[in-house]
Amino acid sequence: MEIEIGNFTRVEGKFVYAEVTIYTDPDSGGENVSLYMKLPYEVEATLADLEKLARTEAIKKMRSAADWLVEKTD
Repeated sequence: MEIEIGNFTRVEGKFVYAEVTIYTDPDSGGENVSLYMKLPYEVEATLADLEKLARTEAIKKMRSAADWLVEKTD
């Protein structure tokens, strides 16, 4: 699995929107999931901080989606 962080767009207030794409099977051109997430933003945050936060939140969303799928198929 690979995670690609795209653009960050700052919005009014203390938030940014992050574009994140998760490639579930990049070696065989497999599936991908694109997310557009609203994340908290602090003025002191570096780009590396925002990328780490985006990656962490994307993984949480994927785990949550997988748990939901398991629940619905039981």
